[in-house]
Amino acid sequence: MPERVYVGLDIGSSGIRAVAVGPGGQQVREARRRRAIWPMSLLDFERDLDLHGIWRGCLDVLREVSARQHVAAIGVAACRHSLIVTDAQDDVLFASGNDDVRASLAGAGVESERDPSVLAVTGHTPAMIHWPGKLRWLSEERPDVCDAAARITTLEGWIAGRLGAGRTLTKVSAIETGAWDLAADGWAAELIPDWAWPVLPAVDHAPAPTRIRAEADSGADCAVSAGWPDSHAAEFATRGSTSEGDCVAAGWSTTILRPVDAHSSDAEVWRGKRMGGGLVTEANAGDGGTGYGWLRAQNPSRELTMEALADEPAAEAGVFVLSGLRVMDWNAPGLSVAGMLSPAPFVIGMPTASMLGAAVLEDLAFAIHGNRLALNSAQPAEGPIRLTGGYAEAPAVGQILANVTGSQVCSFPRLVASAWGAALAGAADDFGGMRGAAEVLAPEGVWCEPDVNSVAAFADHFQRWLDLRERLESFVQDAL
Repeated sequence: MPERVYVGLDIGSSGIRAVAVGPGGQQVREARRRRAIWPMSLLDFERDLDLHGIWRGCLDVLREVSARQHVAAIGVAACRHSLIVTDAQDDVLFASGNDDVRASLAGAGVESERDPSVLAVTGHTPAMIHWPGKLRWLSEERPDVCDAAARITTLEGWIAGRLGAGRTLTKVSAIETGAWDLAADGWAAELIPDWAWPVLPAVDHAPAPTRIRAEADSGADCAVSAGWPDSHAAEFATRGSTSEGDCVAAGWSTTILRPVDAHSSDAEVWRGKRMGGGLVTEANAGDGGTGYGWLRAQNPSRELTMEALADEPAAEAGVFVLSGLRVMDWNAPGLSVAGMLSPAPFVIGMPTASMLGAAVLEDLAFAIHGNRLALNSAQPAEGPIRLTGGYAEAPAVGQILANVTGSQVCSFPRLVASAWGAALAGAADDFGGMRGAAEVLAPEGVWCEPDVNSVAAFADHFQRWLDLRERLESFVQDAL
């Protein structure tokens, strides 16, 4: 009899991945496809999601990982901040990804108008690429879409719906759009246009799974669950039997995720006391940008160890790097001006190759550490750090992060964490919920212990790094 597996599907910004997870938590099969990304129009900065290509790629990877397997359930995850509008016949009217420049100015207007009140209630400013800015842009620029709209959803919601799931969004997915916050709270109701209210998606803690459509070729008794944002799925994939500590999903951008129970109605989280469960606090910490790409080119990931960076540590040589930080401001979260103006490593000193490599990774760790300190001031928590994403491939990253933060770090190299988390979402109904699925199916990681001497040294380095960052940002703001 074919082995019973759970399949997770993840649509990222550059590719589509699927993994089949066996009943013992082992990976049975993996499939990947590159995403074709349309060029951005220089006339109006238009770049809609290629939903036809994405759907075709999803079917391809699902069929590949499902071959000769008994698929019990499929879960879906996708990159956040998407907005898809369809008409009464389910034809797509508008498909916006997380790189939609068109709506950014409208989103900036929302930010400037609502910063104080939104910050007071939620602990963050409204992001330019959340739904409020996109809905305002549609109201101003595309009245034809507004008039014909019958349904609004996310990318993961659209894919899950095509597979057969219902149209109800998970709470964690809905909150991530920014619209569920606003629909649920009178303080910001005016940011939802009148035309959008009737077509906002229904929201539930855990929508019931449904039977998958035959088009996916996954078996007549396969179930499909509602979608999850990719970073939240990655957090659950690394959780295992504990909900302690933070998950750092470190890829092109870095998100710090502090676990809360996504199915608890009374959980309090940083972005607002009455938000309920489902939202884990995030802070974009920065990824090292081009510096890390250069470093990986010089050292294949499996060789990027502490020994490979042993020559003259960057901090001791007076080398500091601000490398495409995109750091959320630690006092009043919002885009860092210094980060926005530093897409490539900004270096003080005369670094060797190994020094620059170490500085890039230390910069990443310093940014994560600063954001964790800010989160702790609003939502105290203790526990290890779970590291996933591209940086988890390099053993040196886990060790440097442990030394900078003084915390244990559990890395998950070669784990397609967001797809694995989607598989857990698919399996949740069989295990009494996501927590039960995580206890049984989550993979094991590799632990890094902080070095006592390094922790003490990095405490001083962090203060100097923070001072440099603040002085540079003040200089830029004064210049503007």
